[in-house]
Amino acid sequence: SAPFTDGVGPHDFVSSTFTPAKNFKLTGPGTVGLSSHHGIHGNENENVQISGVTFKDFEVGAVSLNNVKGLQIKNCDIPNNRQDVPILGSFSAALQIRPYLKELKATNPGYSMTLGGAVKSVEDVYATLVNHIANVYKDVMEYGFIDQASHPDEHSLYDNADRVIDGPCYVFLVHGKGPAVGGFGEVQAEDAAALSNNVELLNNNAQNIKCFTNEVLATIVDGAVQNDARGAVMQFYNALDEVYIGLDETAGVYTYTGNANLDAQIMIGKAVNQGLLGDNVLQTNVNSVSLPLIDWAEGNNSLFAPSFRCNGDSMHHVIKGSIMFRVEDCQGFKIKGNTIDDVEVKSKGPVELCVDFHTGASFLDGSDRMLADLRGISVAAVSAFDDALSTGNDASSISHNTITNFKSQSANLIAGIDIQGFSEGVDIENNYVNLDSIVADVTGDKWVGLRIRESASAIFVKNNSFLQGEIQESRRKLPEYHPRPAGDSEWPNNGCPYGH
Repeated sequence: SAPFTDGVGPHDFVSSTFTPAKNFKLTGPGTVGLSSHHGIHGNENENVQISGVTFKDFEVGAVSLNNVKGLQIKNCDIPNNRQDVPILGSFSAALQIRPYLKELKATNPGYSMTLGGAVKSVEDVYATLVNHIANVYKDVMEYGFIDQASHPDEHSLYDNADRVIDGPCYVFLVHGKGPAVGGFGEVQAEDAAALSNNVELLNNNAQNIKCFTNEVLATIVDGAVQNDARGAVMQFYNALDEVYIGLDETAGVYTYTGNANLDAQIMIGKAVNQGLLGDNVLQTNVNSVSLPLIDWAEGNNSLFAPSFRCNGDSMHHVIKGSIMFRVEDCQGFKIKGNTIDDVEVKSKGPVELCVDFHTGASFLDGSDRMLADLRGISVAAVSAFDDALSTGNDASSISHNTITNFKSQSANLIAGIDIQGFSEGVDIENNYVNLDSIVADVTGDKWVGLRIRESASAIFVKNNSFLQGEIQESRRKLPEYHPRPAGDSEWPNNGCPYGH
């Protein structure tokens, strides 16, 4: 078992041959409960059947499968996701960088560098980081949150005020080959082996889902995102409070002041650049901490000024908003008889400090910031069960679903059903969508019951009730060049982007 296939992700999780699960059947009644990520997650699976199961208290999603051949999820109940998450992804960055400091301390005792105007040894930086981690653990175990009065530094770095996952938020996610960390699929892969197929999501009930995406402005130097040896983005700006982190800009120049995370990340980045780490189990291939940034942190580069790339989360995954049922890079699916009710996105609107944007979120507009957007059912780069894309029994379908009571104050888009990319051969019928009982069908607002993007074709719509209306964009031809066909490697690391 591994979260990624061989050669994919921030670390090599596969020590031998990757062997996916096949012919898996999970039948309720029963509960898949508390999880810091997914209830069920898999890659390259075949013939998966899940029925009558309750999924609750997951942080990211109930079920997420990449490149699955044959999936049926039916009669499942999703009463809530986890809504008491005390920490942000920055705490994960602290946990993940700690082993690197420990190794540097063991192999190079007394290693030191200037950080924030003072010489700090690896022992100093390690002790500060471990103390932060211990304080957070103690507070959360005792109170359920970080005590701001006792530990203000830890609270400012790690506290999650919204208490829900600060990144991607789903109920069900079905994707093609590779992790779903990039933008929405645009064009299906020509290789059918890279597509999920024969997917059925039937008669499931999802409600009381709350989401929040924390846009982490990624510092870029010479065009490269600055992330640490474990893949976490180095954070110099808090987009929630709209304040800088670990630097002082009041004197008209940017002076590094640091914090527990940044000191650790920069020290390890310097050690990696010096060749002091890397010949052990601690992989460092995703480290991109640059020499100009290190020089600045050491006080040797007063002209340095941070530049930010927007549209990514704490691991620089492309922000796509929150999506309850997402099916992508798939040939043949049926989404029928499901209920999605009472969904809220707490994300705030974007800040305006962007030099450029993480590509991929929107093929049509690369600067589209979706962090507060909300979709009930989203399909992209999908097709009918049959290559001929005929209607009738061979068409994929979204039917007899009920989608109600959505809320996202800062959204640009709240959509009941969204058909994206070059999707073909989908019947949409007998669905009821009422996203907000006091919102009518008003042209140009953020609410829409059904949106069919201009790339889609052979989408047949009948006998639905979309109280917030429909948008069917003008048909667009397939471009001769498209940046990310479904199934291809989205980044050189064959998965998560990090500094690439």
